[in-house]
Amino acid sequence: MAPFDLNSDEEYSEDDVVNEYEIEEHRVSEDDDDEVSNPPVFNSSMVYDPNFVLGMKFGTKAEFRKAVQSHAISTKRNLKFVKNDKIRVYVRCNESDCSWRMNALKMPKEDTFQLREYNPNHSCPPTFHVKNVKTGWLSERYAHKFQSDPNRHVKGFRLDVINDIRCHVSKDQAYRAKVKALKMLEGSPDAQYCKLWAYVEELRNSNPGSTIMLGSDNENGEIRFSRLYVCFDALKKGFLLGCRRIIGVDGCHLKGPYGGVLLTVVGTDPNNNLYPIAYAIVCKEMRETWEWFLTALKLDLEIVRPHEYTFMSDKQKGLIQAFEEAFPDSEHRFCVRHLHNNFKNAGFRGISFKNALWKAARATTEGEFADRMKEMRQLSENAANWFDDKPPNQWSRSHFSEHNKCDMLLNNVCESFNSCILDARDKPIITMSEWIREFLMKRLQENRDKAQSRWKGRLCPKIKKFLKKTRRK
Repeated sequence: MAPFDLNSDEEYSEDDVVNEYEIEEHRVSEDDDDEVSNPPVFNSSMVYDPNFVLGMKFGTKAEFRKAVQSHAISTKRNLKFVKNDKIRVYVRCNESDCSWRMNALKMPKEDTFQLREYNPNHSCPPTFHVKNVKTGWLSERYAHKFQSDPNRHVKGFRLDVINDIRCHVSKDQAYRAKVKALKMLEGSPDAQYCKLWAYVEELRNSNPGSTIMLGSDNENGEIRFSRLYVCFDALKKGFLLGCRRIIGVDGCHLKGPYGGVLLTVVGTDPNNNLYPIAYAIVCKEMRETWEWFLTALKLDLEIVRPHEYTFMSDKQKGLIQAFEEAFPDSEHRFCVRHLHNNFKNAGFRGISFKNALWKAARATTEGEFADRMKEMRQLSENAANWFDDKPPNQWSRSHFSEHNKCDMLLNNVCESFNSCILDARDKPIITMSEWIREFLMKRLQENRDKAQSRWKGRLCPKIKKFLKKTRRK
């Protein structure tokens, strides 16, 4: 007979069917209970390292089954459940000639099960391939290994488990155990979407002045999540008080079971460090979601003079059209690194074309820019013509607006922020939002403490270094 699956919810076989005569024959009576004086109670904290004693009581049948499973793994034997119903659990060794046996019966008027028969001696040798090693047991036993390191590699986890229990664990078992452990630690994605409305309300109560908007769609009478916008009051005030008026915009894909896109806007603080402003979680990256996100940002930051602000992006899908609707008077820069990639895809590859592009991008005057474009035209007329529909104020310093006081050519602030939150992008929505919130809160406090303890004078450290470097030239 094959061993009974400890994690299975399948119906029992004909051997497990119990008739009324058998139940009366094996029912534990109060007189039988007197036979065992002061029976020990199983310590649930020792469920993964059980020590059985005849007469021992177990709080539930599930606790007894888990203890039996742990015993099978620790002794490296295959155990099977030959009877498993509401009032009794009979366990035997899978080897037919082995005398090891264990019978537990339900006590009257209680959910407690008591060990009524126990022969601890095995006449069979231990085995490395123990069939009682199940995914559920592994996920519960080793969930702590993923609590501090959710990105722990399955290969290393599998080797650690094999060295610990000295039993075979397949790659699929290790992978499924990791998935179940993370689900226990972080919660079910479906359940988190159901709790999202309560989470948003709690965010509003604990962060006065913050803007948190939750959108939903009604599909066939069923309410479904659509979008979430978050801009904390502390970040909003910090940007308006001290940051430059240049904002990087970017989007990155989420890696959870339901996908989605995380839209972010990141500014630059007085020390040339990234300064997160707001983020949004949407189902798809398209013109409508970008327009909604940028409009919410415009109202949130109370931007009444859009021409004084500059936005930088990588030309995401639908973003240009959204900017034309939300910020028609603002300057819009494109990341030169992505511009160069498009330049290469157009057929203009090689170091000479790359250097010509970057020289034109770094030109500080309109005359210098014209000279650099002449040099590019000497390399290739088609290469110079490729920039005809790309205005210089979108990618060259020579034509940048003076309102933002920033000559940034790359959208590194957004790329760096997306890299910082990489560990959060594969988590369920509430867990991810909390991870990002805690990251932003810690970052603000750490920068505040650093500035208070280390910075001397009115200028920030990076600005001092830049001025010294410029003065030497």
